[in-house]
Amino acid sequence: MKHRPQPAAFHLKHTLRALGVLLCAALISACSKSKTDDRFPPYDNTAEVQAYWKSKPQFFQWKTPADLPPDLKWENGANVPEFGDPRAKKGGTFHEWHPSYPPTFRKVGPDASNAFRGEHHDNVEISLVIRHPDEDEWIPGLAKEWAISTDRKTVYYRLQDNLTYSDGKPVMVEDFFMTFFVMTSPHIKDPWYNDWYTKEFAAIAKYDDKTLSITLPEPKPDPLWYADLPASPQHFFRELGPDFPARYQWRITPVTGAYVIDPALLKRGRSITLSRVKDWWARDLKNFRYINNVDFVEYKFVASQDKAFEMFRQGQFDTFLAGLPRYWYDKTEIPEIYHGYIERHKFYNEYPQVTWGIRLNESKPPLDNLDVRLGINYAMNFDKVIEVDFRGDKTRMNSTVSGFGKYTNPNLRARPFDPVKAREYFAKAGYTIPGPDGILQNAEGRRLSLTLTTFNTGTVMPIMLRLKEEAKKAGLEMNIEGLDGTQMYKKLDQKKHEMAFAGFGARPPYPRFWDDYHSSNAFKIGKDGKREIVTDTNNMTQTADPALDPLIDKHRLAQTEDEVQKLSWELAKLIEDRGSVIPAWESPFYRYLSWRWVQWPKNGNARASREPLDAHMFWIDEDIKRETKEAMKEGKDFGEVTRVFDAYQRK
Repeated sequence: MKHRPQPAAFHLKHTLRALGVLLCAALISACSKSKTDDRFPPYDNTAEVQAYWKSKPQFFQWKTPADLPPDLKWENGANVPEFGDPRAKKGGTFHEWHPSYPPTFRKVGPDASNAFRGEHHDNVEISLVIRHPDEDEWIPGLAKEWAISTDRKTVYYRLQDNLTYSDGKPVMVEDFFMTFFVMTSPHIKDPWYNDWYTKEFAAIAKYDDKTLSITLPEPKPDPLWYADLPASPQHFFRELGPDFPARYQWRITPVTGAYVIDPALLKRGRSITLSRVKDWWARDLKNFRYINNVDFVEYKFVASQDKAFEMFRQGQFDTFLAGLPRYWYDKTEIPEIYHGYIERHKFYNEYPQVTWGIRLNESKPPLDNLDVRLGINYAMNFDKVIEVDFRGDKTRMNSTVSGFGKYTNPNLRARPFDPVKAREYFAKAGYTIPGPDGILQNAEGRRLSLTLTTFNTGTVMPIMLRLKEEAKKAGLEMNIEGLDGTQMYKKLDQKKHEMAFAGFGARPPYPRFWDDYHSSNAFKIGKDGKREIVTDTNNMTQTADPALDPLIDKHRLAQTEDEVQKLSWELAKLIEDRGSVIPAWESPFYRYLSWRWVQWPKNGNARASREPLDAHMFWIDEDIKRETKEAMKEGKDFGEVTRVFDAYQRK
C-alpha cells in the first residue's frame, strides 16, 4: 500500500524518537469501542457505494475468466528464498515502549499520520504483493500469484485461499474496489490519499471471486510497486460518511495481517496490546510461518526515554533502541550488560534514511527570501552536533533523498557551518546591523529572529540548544519551541511553524517528491479567488515553485528506471538550491539492546528494515528466559555480548 510518508517520531528509537504522552481523556473515552458508537446515528453507505461504482464504468469493471488474456505468464515467487528463521518459537508476550499515545486508530484522515501508526498498521497490514525484505524480488501477499500485461500497464492477481480479516470475515475482490471509494472520498479529510487514488490508477476489474486486475494510466518501471493495493473491508467502512473522522476515531480496523489491536487489553492512555490473530490465514505459508512469532506485543507509553531505559533495565521491556551514544556507551556500564543478561546488537541495514532535518516554511517572512534561507543553512552547525552529541557515530546527510541507491544524487553536499558565508547571505537580504546581543537587524529594525519548533524532550532539546548557540555566531537568533510530538506534527500539518526540526520515514524503491514539494500541497485558490494554505499535507516547507511542478509531474509519470533516476537527481538538485530543507544526519546501521531471551534470525534482521521490530522476525525463548532469571538470582555470568550483523554493510 502506498502510504503518505509518516513522521519518524523521535525516541532514538527512530534514531531519536522521544515524544511526550498524549493524555486527552475526553477524546480517548471511546477508545475501546470498535463497534457502532452511540454518539452517532445509524448510517449505511451501501447504496452510495454501488452508485459510485456504477457511475464510473470505465474504471470499475466486472468481467469473466474468459476475458483474461491467454498469454499471461503467472508468477508466484516460488524460487525466492524464504525469510525468517526456522528456529523461531511461537508464543509469549513481547514488551515494548512508545513515547506517545496515538490521537486516533484510523489509518487515514486527520492525525492518522502519527508516530504509532506503523506499529498497528504499516508494519502489520498486508497488501496484494510484498517486496522481499532481503532480496530485490516480489513475493505473495494477499495474492498467491500475479501476471503483468505486455504493455506493463495492467497487473493481474489471484487471491490466496481462505483469505480472511482478523474478525473472521472473508476478503472479497470487491473489498479492493472499496479501497477506491474510501481513499477518494472527501469525507476522510486526507488530501494525499484523495490525490494518489484519483490519479495513479486507470481501472480495476473483477474476473471471478479470486481474480482481479489493476490498470495504471501509463507503463511504470515496476508495475507491481504501483499497482499494489490494500483491501478495505466493506462491512467495516459501511458507515463511512460526512462524520468519518469522529465516527471512526477509535474504531479498530479489521486487518489481513497477523496482529490487531486487542480491545480487551487496551488501557486508555497507558498501553496498547496487539494480539496475534487466531487461525490467521497465512500462519503456515512460506514467508510467513517463521515470523510474527509472539502471541502478544504490549506497548506501554512512557514520556521519558531515561525512565523507559530504567524500566527496560528492570526487565519491564524486552528491547531498547540505543541510537544515542549515551545509551550505547554510558548507560550500558551496568551489571546486566557485564553478565550477559542484556546483549548489545549493531545491525547494518539498507533502507531509505529518515529525513531528519530542519524545514523552513517559505510562507512565513523572512523565510520567503532565498538569501535568508541560504544564510540559515550555513548557520546550522550539524557537524558539531555529530561530533559532540553523537560522538562521531553518525554522518552528515547530504540530501533528504538519501538511501535510494542509484536514485540518490551523489553530487549533492549539505552546506557546511560557515558563519562568514551565512552573514554574507543575510546581508544580501538586508540584515547588516548587529544589535547589542549580536543578532542582526535590517534597516527597519527587524531582528533576524525565528522560532524553531521541535520535540520537548531531553533527547532533542540539547541538540537544538547547541544549534541555537552556534547560530548566534552568524547573527541568527533561534527561539526553541518544544512541543509534545503529537502537538508538534499537528502544528506542522497546519503549516503554522516558521522553522521545524522533524523526520519523516521513506519507503523503497523510489523517492517521492510530490508529497513534500508540489505546489498543490502548499496552496489552493479559495472561493474568494485568494490563495489559501493547504493543511494536512507533507509540504512542510510550503514550496510552490512553477519550475518544480512540471518536473515533479513528469517524475510521477516516468516509465523507465533511467527516467526516474534522471528526474530524481534533477529534482534533488533544484530542491537543494532552494535551501528550504537543511539535512541533519544519517547512519548505515541501527543499534539496540535486548534481553538475551529475545532471539533474532541468523543475519540479525531484515535487510530492508528501519528498526529491529519492523519485520516481526524476532521471538521469545521461554526456556532462556527462565534460565536468565534463575542466573540473575544466583549471580551466574554468561559473559558480555556484543553482536555486529554486517552481512548487508555497504562497502
